[in-house]
Amino acid sequence: MKEPKWYINNALKPPKSFWDWCYSQMHIFKWQNKQKTILSSERKNCPVIEKRLTKNSKLTFDDQFYSFCIVLVTVKRIEIQTYCFWSEVVNGKQKIKQELTNLEYIGNDQQIQIGKWWSGYSIGLVRMTDMGGPYTGVKYFKNDWESKVKTISELKYIDFSNSNNLWVSHLHHLYKYRKEIEYLQKINATKIARQLMSGHGIDMRTFSESWLKKHKQLLKNSTLDFNNFEMKRRITQRRGKIVPGIEKYMKYSDLNIVPAGVGIVRFQNWIIKNEVYMQDYRDYMNLLKDLDIKPDTENLIIPKDLKKAHDNAVGLLNQLDREVGSHKYERRKNQVLKLENTFGQYVFLVPKELNEIIVEGKKLSHCVGSSSYISDHKNGRTTIVFVRRKSDPDEPYFTLEYRSKEIKQLRGKHNKSAPIEVKESANRWLKWVNGGCKRGKNKVKDQKEKASAA
Repeated sequence: MKEPKWYINNALKPPKSFWDWCYSQMHIFKWQNKQKTILSSERKNCPVIEKRLTKNSKLTFDDQFYSFCIVLVTVKRIEIQTYCFWSEVVNGKQKIKQELTNLEYIGNDQQIQIGKWWSGYSIGLVRMTDMGGPYTGVKYFKNDWESKVKTISELKYIDFSNSNNLWVSHLHHLYKYRKEIEYLQKINATKIARQLMSGHGIDMRTFSESWLKKHKQLLKNSTLDFNNFEMKRRITQRRGKIVPGIEKYMKYSDLNIVPAGVGIVRFQNWIIKNEVYMQDYRDYMNLLKDLDIKPDTENLIIPKDLKKAHDNAVGLLNQLDREVGSHKYERRKNQVLKLENTFGQYVFLVPKELNEIIVEGKKLSHCVGSSSYISDHKNGRTTIVFVRRKSDPDEPYFTLEYRSKEIKQLRGKHNKSAPIEVKESANRWLKWVNGGCKRGKNKVKDQKEKASAA
């Protein structure tokens, strides 16, 4: 890879039509009264903002920021160029400055992103807004880049006939996996090829070039998508076959937690008959692991009533986990007790016993009750906080994970996202915690709120 400045100096040159289009998107000003007219620019075919000319007319001011993007394609490379324009008016005359702010270079087995930072051009794209990304608010120039990508670029060997329209943001992905896409199309694994082209539906932790070569014969002429292909392959390895309808309840990765002590076809039939969702089954398996119970019998692997078996496991864990509430957790509990407070209509509580985390996860049907969260909370790697309604503080409502001075998760029943009023209270709690949990300031603020409400 060369220095960033080299790519800027050797960037492809946009056509005149691009520049004409950019300037046509930027407005000019027209001040006018009966005696006089002032035009900020002589540019034609662009929006005109008309203003009445008076003695108090402001003729010097910063106007507007614009950003425009063009995709340029040659045989050897694809470039995504973003130009920024700054308009200002000085004594009634418009002045426009522009620069190449972001450049994405795709070619020669390289994918390079370069941006104009305060110190000059360097690796990484510049955001267009403080809260957005490098393409937030950017307008795209319409040229024939899509047809050139398909016919003359290094992506020309991909068959685009059955794919949707190309997107600028997708070019990097297509280029990165172009050889794999070509290979899948060549062996007629059409559904997986389309999934790879779209960037959706394929677990990239499993998918790789070696995976393709290893399963070439199975993939050849396959009409299955990635998940169903892996389901069929892995179930076949367990001397079984796919039961129709199982895809509603399971993904191929769920097979990793199914113990070997039951036939895979029988397991699928049990899942479908009882309408078991695998997240519930994962929680149950984790509970058995926490209890150090090996699932080696059919009664344990596919209980007649999963909910009852789950509840029994929770009850057993509550009885056996003597570490809960003991001196081993006491020090950690004293550390987190200071995080408890009330903001708005919500109270923020910490678990007094570790089993409270298990109950929280069970009642809200999310993963916070698993052994990993309990262990991380106990050892201080993360902090679990219960968000309850002030009117019903004993009933689980939302669960908050606080780590590295940030709220990492705020989830309700079945991982439901929090409503705005809960988020606002959580953000107030976060600010208070990161400010040192100063009780005095918060007390004064709450008093003011109560007085205002009255």
